[in-house]
Amino acid sequence: MNVTSELRRDAISNALADLQRVADTFSLPLPTSKSVITLQVVFVAEATSAWRLIETARSNGGRRRQMLCFDSLEQLSRAVEERLAWQRADEQFVATHMATPAGSPGVTVDWVHSLQFESIFGPSRDAIRKELCATLPKRTVTWGPAAALSG
Repeated sequence: MNVTSELRRDAISNALADLQRVADTFSLPLPTSKSVITLQVVFVAEATSAWRLIETARSNGGRRRQMLCFDSLEQLSRAVEERLAWQRADEQFVATHMATPAGSPGVTVDWVHSLQFESIFGPSRDAIRKELCATLPKRTVTWGPAAALSG
């Protein structure tokens, strides 16, 4: 292995470690489906679209993963930052629209029962994700149960 290859490997390793620290701050609980989404960043040497973001949704129904493949570190970084913005926006949406008044568990301040959260609030939460997570991967690979990764 030559010095240039070692320096490149070290630079990639350092960039991934820095980006994973950022991604580790992302943990999006989805109250309607009782699941949590986490992020992992990966670089696959010698692969097409080697910069990868793996979204893992864990719930009672199992685990579902979605691997987003990007052509550059910049695209991957942007995708992570967009997901952090989505997390903040979703937390605000949940606090505003899905809060339950004291003494009324399972019912929002708008009198929406928790069993209807997904049907009533799901489309709005999905729209937030689509708007904020705008960096599109070159390729997406999904595995696991058919549960949605969206909010």
